[in-house]
Amino acid sequence: MNKEAYFSKIPQSVLVCGSDFKTLCTFVGQWSARLLAVSEAEVAKCPDFHAVWPTGKMRQISVDALREFNRNVYVTAHRDGRKVFVIYEADRLNGAAANALLKTLEEPTADTSIFLVTVRPYDLLPTLRSRCWFVQVNEAASEERDEVLEAWLLDFKQQILTVCMHKSDVSPMQMYGLLYRLQAYLSKKIENLSLASDESFSEEEQAAQKAGLEKQCLQGIFRAVERMLSAMVRNPQTFPSTAEFYPRWVSALEQCYRRTEVNFGAVAALEAFMLSFCSVVSQKA
Repeated sequence: MNKEAYFSKIPQSVLVCGSDFKTLCTFVGQWSARLLAVSEAEVAKCPDFHAVWPTGKMRQISVDALREFNRNVYVTAHRDGRKVFVIYEADRLNGAAANALLKTLEEPTADTSIFLVTVRPYDLLPTLRSRCWFVQVNEAASEERDEVLEAWLLDFKQQILTVCMHKSDVSPMQMYGLLYRLQAYLSKKIENLSLASDESFSEEEQAAQKAGLEKQCLQGIFRAVERMLSAMVRNPQTFPSTAEFYPRWVSALEQCYRRTEVNFGAVAALEAFMLSFCSVVSQKA
C-alpha cells in the first residue's frame, strides 16, 4: 500500500484493520508521528498522544477507561497542533465503553485524530464503524521462514501418515512429545513478538497483550496445520487414506480455533487440539 497517500491526510476518526496486529501498530505509530510532528520513537512519550489498551486476562476495555479517554479528547493540546488518540484492539470494548465512545465520534474536536485498531473490525458496533474512515492495512509478505514450526509440521505429518497408511494406533508418548514441543515454540514466539516491554504499560495491560499474542500465535499454528492437511488431501496418491479423516480434522481445528476466540488458555487450547486429533484417528474404520 502507498502509506504516503494516507500519512498526508489529517483524519478525525479512522478504523485501521488488517490480519496482523503488530503491522497495524507500526502503521498507526508512523501516521501518529506524522500528525504530531515527532519521530516514531518519540510518539509514545509525546504529551498529545493518548493510548488505550485492553487490560487483564479477559482483555476488556472498560467504560472507566473510555470516560478518561473522552475527558482527554476535550482537553486543549499541550503543544500547538493536533492530539492523537489510539484505541488498540478496539473490538475488546465492552458494551458500555463502546456506547461512551460513540458520543465522542459523533462530536469530535477539530484538533483531534482518533484511531481504532483491530484485526476484527466486524466485532465493533455498526454505529462505530459507520463514523470512521475505514483503512485496510495488508501485511507485507514475509520471506523469513519459520524453521521450527516447519520441522514440527513435518513430524506431525509423519505421525498422521503412520496412523492413516498403516492403520496403527496413536502413540500417546509421541503425541505428547509433539505437544510439549509446540508449547515451547509458542512460548518463544510470544516472547519474540512481545509489544509490552517497557514500564509505560501497566501489569494489567501487559497481561492483556500477552493473552492477545497467545491468541494470534495459536490461530497462526492452526491455520498452518489446516494448510498442511489440505495439501495432503489434494495429493491422494502420495498421501492415501487422509481424505476420510479430513472433514473431522477440520471440524476439530475449527472447534479449537473458536476456543481461542473466548480467551481459552494457550496450553489448554493446544492440548485440546492434540486430543481432538487423537480422537478423530481413533475412530477410524
